[in-house]
Amino acid sequence: MKKCIALFLAVVSFVSCSEEVKFNNPGLQAYRDGVLFRGVDVKAYKSASTGAIQLVGLAQDEELTIDLSAGTAGTYYLGTINTATKATYNSSFNANLLRYETAIVNGPVADIAKNFPSAGSGYIPNCTTVSGTTTCNGSYPTTGGSGSGLTLSVFTNTAGAVTAVKVASPGNNYKAGDLITIVGGNNNAKVRVLNVEGSNGEVIITENNGNLISGSFKFNAVQTTTDPTANEIVNFQYGSFYKVPIYPAP
Repeated sequence: MKKCIALFLAVVSFVSCSEEVKFNNPGLQAYRDGVLFRGVDVKAYKSASTGAIQLVGLAQDEELTIDLSAGTAGTYYLGTINTATKATYNSSFNANLLRYETAIVNGPVADIAKNFPSAGSGYIPNCTTVSGTTTCNGSYPTTGGSGSGLTLSVFTNTAGAVTAVKVASPGNNYKAGDLITIVGGNNNAKVRVLNVEGSNGEVIITENNGNLISGSFKFNAVQTTTDPTANEIVNFQYGSFYKVPIYPAP
């Protein structure tokens, strides 16, 4: 009986320690090209002058850094003209040094910025949303920007002004910040490219109490070391950071 009680107490003690590690320790992890990346040394730094946040996750031969222009809860987009928000990944496997960054590069359009320079007029909607399900039929061609082939499906208000768009065909050779005109209506609706498929993503801060920060992330980043033997793009999916301690930026 005494042995059973001792074994029971040992199991309870082990479970308690496991729960403490799971919930009390800071963490940052994601799947990098399908392989688990987990930071063994995780910190966040806050700029006293701007409030910007930098998340850093170090692992053996790997370093992931996420820079955010602010630390308030919300969504931050990567690969845009806002260079204060970006992600970088460095690796040195087998002494092969590689660097990837969500830089401004040319490519197929991933998304359009939500704030339009001009909503235009005279457009007929070809997208509808019913019970949370969006259906788009057809698309509008576009002009402008550094690429070609982009077409957009649109939502409009009753006056024919464009209120939202969806990428129907991403085209190619565009870059973040390109000014695009939607052909149709009165040919006066203008939008901007948010980011492109090779360099894009988002970081969502779900909690920041001033001492600890939590959230999620996903992104594509392009290689900046121009090594022809390595992948041109690195992909991070299902990323999360949990209760990462915040320190003053050095």
